[in-house]
Amino acid sequence: MTARLTIEPKLFTALVTGLAERGQGRRESGAFLLTDRAHPEDQLPQPVTRIAFYDDLDPHCLTGRIDFHAVGYTALQNLCRRGELRVAGDIHTHPTDRVQQSRIDAEHPMVARDGHVALIAPRFAAEVTDVSQIGVHVLADAGWTSFYGDRAAEVVLIDTRTGRSTSWWRRLLARLPIWHRHQETR
Repeated sequence: MTARLTIEPKLFTALVTGLAERGQGRRESGAFLLTDRAHPEDQLPQPVTRIAFYDDLDPHCLTGRIDFHAVGYTALQNLCRRGELRVAGDIHTHPTDRVQQSRIDAEHPMVARDGHVALIAPRFAAEVTDVSQIGVHVLADAGWTSFYGDRAAEVVLIDTRTGRSTSWWRRLLARLPIWHRHQETR
């Protein structure tokens, strides 16, 4: 399978840390993985450039499970329009080590579109350090193909190139609510 998404290490860390904090070890949480609209949609892998946590878009969606409402999709659409972004994938957490899709996950994806990448992090994202711990599920032709372990890490790559400056990262992460919370506690 060709790599579908890339994500830089610091953004991946902010993502899993944010999921764990929002789930508080007792409820599922999730986020949309966004890429710049200027990046051709058919050019793989798609670089994840921004995260939109579900509860930032729909403040009442984390109920133990995820109940994402129309208000959240409207907020997502507005965010994408303003930021010239598009959804490349999503991630949500499960309470156990199970990273396979549930029947509900498979039948009711957050985005029901071919090429969509749905990730599932175990244990409410606590102690997730790399993609090989996450289930990666790709939608195509109305069906899912799933990847685990080393195969998952081949489909979603942690981009370790060092060509970007620290100031670029600070500007990007400053836009994420999780970054602000960490800065205030230091």
